[in-house]
Amino acid sequence: MNEIDIALGPDTDPAEFIRRNLPEGSFRRIVLKPNWVKHEEHPEFPIAALVTSTALIEACIEACRAKYPGVESITVGDVPLQTCDWSALIRQTGVDRLIEKYRGSTAPVVQFLDLRRERWTPRDGFMELDSAHPGDPRGYAEIVIDHTSLLEEVSHNADSFRVSDYDPTETVSVHRKGVHRYLIAKTVLEADLFINLPKMKTHQKTGITGALKNLVGINGSKAHLVHHQLGFPSQGGDEFPDDVSRWIYWQARLRERFQKKSKFLFKLLKRGWEIVKKVRGIKTVGTKENLGGIFYVGSGSWYGNDSIWRMVYDLNMIILCAHADGGKLRAEPQRTVLSIMDGIIAGEGNGPLQPLPVAAHALLASRNPFLIDFAMAKLMGFDPRKIRLLAHYRRFLFAPFTAFEPEKFAVTLNGTRSASGLDALPVLHRFIPSPGWKGHIELE
Repeated sequence: MNEIDIALGPDTDPAEFIRRNLPEGSFRRIVLKPNWVKHEEHPEFPIAALVTSTALIEACIEACRAKYPGVESITVGDVPLQTCDWSALIRQTGVDRLIEKYRGSTAPVVQFLDLRRERWTPRDGFMELDSAHPGDPRGYAEIVIDHTSLLEEVSHNADSFRVSDYDPTETVSVHRKGVHRYLIAKTVLEADLFINLPKMKTHQKTGITGALKNLVGINGSKAHLVHHQLGFPSQGGDEFPDDVSRWIYWQARLRERFQKKSKFLFKLLKRGWEIVKKVRGIKTVGTKENLGGIFYVGSGSWYGNDSIWRMVYDLNMIILCAHADGGKLRAEPQRTVLSIMDGIIAGEGNGPLQPLPVAAHALLASRNPFLIDFAMAKLMGFDPRKIRLLAHYRRFLFAPFTAFEPEKFAVTLNGTRSASGLDALPVLHRFIPSPGWKGHIELE
């Protein structure tokens, strides 16, 4: 459980790497979970740095078809952001070619799904519901975490739980004192082999996004996923640093109030915000030129975020121990889980949505997602002890995942095996952190 396989260099064969890391066993339903967070909107943040490599997805499908002759279905699916243009994403990634390639396949059935329960379309920034979106064809199951959720520790502040651009009443209804619920796509829960295919990127709210954070895409409604708590640390929140501009604070309050409610007022306020940004020099697009200036830091997008890692830990327990019928977590794992990290073209800067491409030429595989993310952080030039998502790993409730020391776990690096953990790994590139993390997570 506590070992990792890492391949570095442009000559790595992804297909061979996947083949040697697939688990033994007989599986009927396999789910591949890529990072399909959003379509490309800006050429400086190309699709190759934004989402999981389609070549890696295809290699994984083919490896599973070859290794598991009894498999009935292979599903590739994710829950992108509500503003993701699914058609554009499929076209930009080349997944449309895979859809055509596997059309009509019956042994196994290969399908590609947008697992969002709801899909919203932005029109000049205002969100409109797409009533035609079908969601997961298998439906959704409520998973009950309640008192075992790490969000319970901060649930005295539950009225302030938020996910930007989503309905706060829904968030608070499923996360409050003694109650913590998630809405998981049943296609995911019915898998007996779940292969997590995350992307190696920086992240505004967690510092890094890798195997652990990628599981936000199994939950059908992002409104169920607590990302931050309203306000400043001095007020008990973690939405903004105490020294953030009050212009940013009030923009967030007004956006939350009007984005899905009043198109006229939202457009009026949006024009005003554009004027404020220009006058104050506030940047929201993370080009290399912009990252050194005054940058928008809000919605928990900074190193003081004490909420999102708790939600991520919940989801990682769910993928292990949630039954296909929903309800409370079971005592034993319900499916086999493997993570294969795509670091071929990685992303730095204001990730996850504005990644500047880095040709890292890295692939990582492990049954333990914490090892993937610890190793990824080191390769990126970050200190895992300074990232809450990793620093609290001992608190994760599945003991086999926490039974390692960062300096002692087993590493196979380009075919050579050692037990020296992070010390065995190089820094591939000093990744630029997201603006709210700069100066706080870098290795000394």
